[in-house]
Amino acid sequence: MPRTRDRRYLARTLTSSAFGGARRLRRTNPFTQVEVNHHTFTHPRIDARTQGLRLAHLTDIHYGPWIRGPELEALVRFVNAQEVDLVVLTGDYVGHRRSDIAPCVEPMAGFNAPTFATLGNHDYKACHEETQRAFDAIGVPVLVNASTRVTTARGHQLTVVGVDDAVTRHHDVPEAFRDADPEAHFCLTLSHMPEIAPEIAEHGGHLILSGHTHGLQFDTPIMRRLARRIGMSLVMGAYPLDNGLLYVSQGLGSDLFPWRYRTRPEIALFELSAGPAPELTLERQGVLDIVTR
Repeated sequence: MPRTRDRRYLARTLTSSAFGGARRLRRTNPFTQVEVNHHTFTHPRIDARTQGLRLAHLTDIHYGPWIRGPELEALVRFVNAQEVDLVVLTGDYVGHRRSDIAPCVEPMAGFNAPTFATLGNHDYKACHEETQRAFDAIGVPVLVNASTRVTTARGHQLTVVGVDDAVTRHHDVPEAFRDADPEAHFCLTLSHMPEIAPEIAEHGGHLILSGHTHGLQFDTPIMRRLARRIGMSLVMGAYPLDNGLLYVSQGLGSDLFPWRYRTRPEIALFELSAGPAPELTLERQGVLDIVTR
């Protein structure tokens, strides 16, 4: 797992890389266009109970100057318009401010579909207990090394597994899968930190959804080399695993600085389908314009 000082080094490098363009972008909200990726995911564990289920994955909102109530409400309206059966959230809802937790979580009560969440490292920095209470107040379960059997409004059945944050070492993969039974049920697994995905796959995670990396925010060869240097090899997109697949979202917000290069904020949409092997197909890609102010 990357050490804290290495992550700080990467953050300083990112900040230095962005500084030259910061003056030009100072008055620009980078959260104006969100990349929307529509995928089909096939897996042999998907059967008639799960076939055709549609889900939306959102992560790394980092509520703050660039993403606030109006932006979140626009995201909720868009996700509802997709008529998904399930919404999943994989952590880092705020940056560091405890006072941001409630205003970030409250708009997510507007999702029409059943919603499940896990925590990220920034949620522990802010206050993970208060984050859990805020989600409890809107009826969204936070899965802390736990699983739950889900039946959607259209009758789809699956198991959702939530692995707690690995950055802060709160994860316990065996405990998360203790009641999951991946031999009998398709297991959708949520983990803020992608680097533990191989362990999750060993325990039966069929589709693993993560965030944390923000797609490096500046997707350049030098940033990818730096990421590998500190042990971040799973940074964005799809990664095949034993009997499963990891998808790392580019996330929505940012922490230290807001700017991005070649890696837009992202909403990932998935439709599940039976197939002989784990495979992810990008069906189409679009851009959601967020104009709130």
